[in-house]
Amino acid sequence: MNDQTTIKENAKRSTLARLASTVLLFLFFWASQATYFLHLPSRLFSQQTLIQYQWIGVYEGHIWELLFALAFIGIVSKGQWSDYGLNLKNWKLSLRILWKFSIVFTFIVIAWNVVPAVMRGSVDFGTLGPATPFNVAAWMFFEWIFVGFSEEVMFRGLLHTRLLRVWPGKWCIAGFTLSHATLATTILFCLAHVDPIHLHIYWPQLLFAFGLGIYYSTLREKTGSLLNPILAHGISDGLSITAIYILHAVLHGAH
Repeated sequence: MNDQTTIKENAKRSTLARLASTVLLFLFFWASQATYFLHLPSRLFSQQTLIQYQWIGVYEGHIWELLFALAFIGIVSKGQWSDYGLNLKNWKLSLRILWKFSIVFTFIVIAWNVVPAVMRGSVDFGTLGPATPFNVAAWMFFEWIFVGFSEEVMFRGLLHTRLLRVWPGKWCIAGFTLSHATLATTILFCLAHVDPIHLHIYWPQLLFAFGLGIYYSTLREKTGSLLNPILAHGISDGLSITAIYILHAVLHGAH
């Protein structure tokens, strides 16, 4: 076997090892979601309650996601939480970029959610359930606070940090630097938004997940912290659900 063949074989093995590591990390995420089959909410609440408060099931999946990620990080890092972005490094930079992100995403929500709903005179309330004060508070807390923390600790904290070691390379495209780990994490983030049980793909959601995933991972690398990704994630989801509730109130009141 000549040197050229050896180099190719080593490169092939290296790529396969990287892909295997990526798949294993993704399977770890799905292990946290496999707790769905325990049906814990149905053991604690009546079926009527679960229908009325559909956010209960959503909280369940994200609670397990957060617990799995924190347990993994705590064990592997031996308590070095900062290595996985759980710190306040460059917090001024994170907040300075965050307010710009907030302005841009506000316009996106207006164009994507508000204008179409106003034009058709109705809003898709989806699984939000009755707009009672308790339901609204539960969903608002979830979207503004909890979802960003749970998903970012798992994806930009655990998965992205590990993938940076597996995929260390970078691309430079038109002056913009994109790491291989950012793309890998974002692809996994998109796949996590595909329902494997019902095989339902909502393409607009995947489009948003891809764009936002690139942003979250890029800021994770730029600042060395999860502060911006966590807050930006909460803002992106929070603005969307707030717009839906406001539109529901306005359009319902109009009728």
